[in-house]
Amino acid sequence: MPVVFGEAVSTVQEIVSVLKKHGDTVRGTYRARYRFDPQSSNPYSAPLLERPQSLRDNPADIVYPWEQIFTAVAVCAGSDYPMLAAHEGIDLRSVEFVAEGVFDPRGEFVGLDGLEAPLEARHCYVSLHLAATVDSSAPRVDLERIHERAISHNMVLGALRGIPTTSELIVRRPV
Repeated sequence: MPVVFGEAVSTVQEIVSVLKKHGDTVRGTYRARYRFDPQSSNPYSAPLLERPQSLRDNPADIVYPWEQIFTAVAVCAGSDYPMLAAHEGIDLRSVEFVAEGVFDPRGEFVGLDGLEAPLEARHCYVSLHLAATVDSSAPRVDLERIHERAISHNMVLGALRGIPTTSELIVRRPV
């Protein structure tokens, strides 16, 4: 059962009670960090998940369904970079891909036991920001092409098109 600000909740009454008690502070940011480099043996290894403050007391070995969206985005889109770079013969020494999203669980419980929430919380996922940091000697234009392809054609991201999304590409040059 999830723990919200230290309180274990499982029934609608318990969840709504804790959401009412904490109001806007239940809105928070998730980060899922994917990394792939020459030492990586599995391009689909689990990313690190950072929870919002309201959910930090949950066990690290449990990833709830609403959190799996962030981890799926990080692994699926992150693993596209080495795959696409290899396909195009582009030098890519490593990639760190971070899926960061603002999450507000109140949207699921609006109207139950009198809970109200801001309109932007309606679907719980308020925003998504994707940041790829790549180590490569390739021309930036080639890396931007891979980045654009990974963001625009990724199958998991395709399922999330309703979430306002931004992205950035950070290029580090090998020494």
